[in-house]
Amino acid sequence: MVEHHPGAFISKANIDPTDVPWALTTHLLSISIPQFKRTTTAPFLARAAQGQLPKSVIAEWLANDRLYIQGYISLAENLVRIIEQTSKATRATATKVDIDSIESRLLRWLDAAISNVKRESEWFDEMTKAYNLTAPAPSSSQKSPGVQRFEALFSQLSSSTPNAFLPWLEGAVCFFSTEKVYYEAWRWARKQYRRRSTEGVSGRSRSRSPNPETEDYSKDLDGGAMRKEFIPNWSNKNFMMFVETLERIINEGVGEAVGRDDKRWQDVKQRADAVWQATLDAEEAFWPDVDGSFSASGANDTNESHNSTEVCGMPGAKEGSLLEPNARTYDRDQRTFAGAQQTNYVPHVGNV
Repeated sequence: MVEHHPGAFISKANIDPTDVPWALTTHLLSISIPQFKRTTTAPFLARAAQGQLPKSVIAEWLANDRLYIQGYISLAENLVRIIEQTSKATRATATKVDIDSIESRLLRWLDAAISNVKRESEWFDEMTKAYNLTAPAPSSSQKSPGVQRFEALFSQLSSSTPNAFLPWLEGAVCFFSTEKVYYEAWRWARKQYRRRSTEGVSGRSRSRSPNPETEDYSKDLDGGAMRKEFIPNWSNKNFMMFVETLERIINEGVGEAVGRDDKRWQDVKQRADAVWQATLDAEEAFWPDVDGSFSASGANDTNESHNSTEVCGMPGAKEGSLLEPNARTYDRDQRTFAGAQQTNYVPHVGNV
């Protein structure tokens, strides 16, 4: 049975949420709050909840999402190798020997994640056929800004030499960041869908979810793909548990390793902050533009906007990469990207 376990409970009384050594994710969620809100309430999501996304927009988004999936699997497999090379845990022993260690739990989560995302890719095929959402794979110049950012981030994380202290940290934080954003984004979309479906309906509780079997999708531009399939798939309780499982692994692993060493805590925060911010930037840029921010000509304008966006520097980033430390910084809580966001996941049921 799936058990609900929030990653951490933090009392608001006399506690700085950015300095909680036993809960790294609480710290991450307390920074760049306006950007996180923008990313999880994007216009693409609002229109999805209204059934007002054209099929061509959804098809292009799915084509880019497939590229994200490829990078996701590659990064997950690389993180598995890092864990096996730097600890006693292996895929073979993660379910039989020392199964309660942080590394074994993380390996089980990664295996579940890889299985889920492969299954999701197959599900995309089903949805594409069922709702006629076909679009060609984007060329290098046609990739969305979000895909470009994710590919750079995944590449940087995979090619960097693991830190001797918590070598799995950056990879795990990246996966938590992208999954957390995706779940919260689609949960918000579900709330908008529910609110819209219950407005003006006498006797219907606002807390009740719409019934896909009785809803009228005849006026949806996508034939009901978003409201009937995608939103429920990425906003359910099982997906929430999947994200929270990783959150708990990270928090407990960092807490055990850091202890009361303030210097190590500061170093961990610095490493995690860079990954969190780079992932947020990629997520915000991933959602398709549905408000006319870009000109109709497309790729060149998009890439120019993308290339001019400074990205929070990651220690050791290669020259020319999207993660290259940049002397020019900006307050992401004030600046809105021209793009927007995305990420994906099929829910996981089980104990990790």
